[in-house]
Amino acid sequence: MITSYRFILITSIIAINGIAYIIMCFDKYQSKKKGNRISENKLFLFAFILGAPGIYFGTKYPIYHKASKTSFKFGIPILVIVNVICIYFIFKFLS
Repeated sequence: MITSYRFILITSIIAINGIAYIIMCFDKYQSKKKGNRISENKLFLFAFILGAPGIYFGTKYPIYHKASKTSFKFGIPILVIVNVICIYFIFKFLS
């Protein structure tokens, strides 16, 4: 049985990653239309606050946004690992 705080945490993590992916899609759209862009620092901030998987999937098929940038090629996978470790310890602490 999932307790309420675990449910809230899981829901929050899913929401953060969904928003991170949508932000990557929006930034790709803006780059094509020469519109207002989202800074890389803000994208990394989303990755840091447990949204790295969403940013990572934004660099993959079908949008490939910022996939060739070295900071995203190596930094985001490292943050995915850090996010997984943090989530593991959060759940371990809540048990």
